[in-house]
Amino acid sequence: MTYDFSGPQKAGPNSPIPWLIQCVEDLIPNKSSPNKKKILLGLNFYGNIYSKSGGKPIIGREYISLLEKYKPKIVFKNISGEHVFRYRDENIDYVVYYPTLYSIELRVQLAKKFGIGIAIWELGQGLDYFYDLL
Repeated sequence: MTYDFSGPQKAGPNSPIPWLIQCVEDLIPNKSSPNKKKILLGLNFYGNIYSKSGGKPIIGREYISLLEKYKPKIVFKNISGEHVFRYRDENIDYVVYYPTLYSIELRVQLAKKFGIGIAIWELGQGLDYFYDLL
């Protein structure tokens, strides 16, 4: 479950790459361990939206609706390996973290590097084209 790094009261990326690496290395400190085949890297297909009053998860159709309505500039954060955008509505500032093909690809490549599998949370919450990578 490497996708709940941030939460409603702690705004931030869903699953920053350094945290993913730390989680996997804590579970399989020896790269040649036969047990690594039992490890699955959890990938979120949902995102999170935050404001000063807290945060909540969002799914694909909500994400698309925000993009269509606010036409925000999506920015890639190198450290976390995630995309984020900001918008303002009724004098409230929001920040949205949501997976993209690139962020998912980075995580799939990480799983391959470690020789582990992946698990998706949760099917149906993401965008249809996310499955193109699998």
